[in-house]
Amino acid sequence: MPETAANRILVLGKIRQIMDCFTADQPTLSLSAIRKSAGLPESTTQRLVQNLVSEGFLDRDGSGYRIGLAVARWAINATQGLDVIQASRPVLQSLREQTQESSVLYVRWRHYRTVVATARSQRAITRVLEVGTVMPLHLGSAGKVFLAFDEFARQELLTVAPDEALPTELLDQIRSQGWASSFEEREPEVASVSSPVFDHHGNVVAVVGIVAPSSRLNEATAVPIYTTPVVNAAALISSALGFELPKARDIQP
Repeated sequence: MPETAANRILVLGKIRQIMDCFTADQPTLSLSAIRKSAGLPESTTQRLVQNLVSEGFLDRDGSGYRIGLAVARWAINATQGLDVIQASRPVLQSLREQTQESSVLYVRWRHYRTVVATARSQRAITRVLEVGTVMPLHLGSAGKVFLAFDEFARQELLTVAPDEALPTELLDQIRSQGWASSFEEREPEVASVSSPVFDHHGNVVAVVGIVAPSSRLNEATAVPIYTTPVVNAAALISSALGFELPKARDIQP
């Protein structure tokens, strides 16, 4: 039967029924639970859920399903994330010019972090993270910053991956100094420095940082060369979002 406009609208309605099944209280559902909640036939539910997974609208979570990271990224970009991205663009470019390394803005979704804006280094040898790249929280400096400053991030990680929790002493140190670094944690020959971005309520809404080859960004150079520009960049974006900060501060080695 040829597809008609009415058929397409009917399918969209069924997709809406499936997506509406997921709530804050029930973020992960089995296929049978989705079918029961949506009130759709089993074959229809299975076919649509498989299509939604293939397109990124839903993600597999063990034996169940949850709202996909693609949907989360769209939601972030459409609401407060758009303000963060707009505020970050000139700052990311300035940070790139100061450090000559790629600057990156991340937001969090559950126990992942996602790249939402970048300013690529012009150096011949560099490290580039594409917008939309999804990474875990427990690896890398940006993930550490989220875990140190965002209680909900820590709770999320403990719920889904308790073995990946970071030591309390490390998180306390990151909160105290206002930044985190990592050296070849997520992948070889890549290092980073990151700092938190706050909104006008004082909540962490993003993390800004730089990524570079570990030959240029290492433990000897991280603090004296890169940390102050990163922390100051985070302060500038936070200020643009209404967070009251006395002034961008210098970081002592």
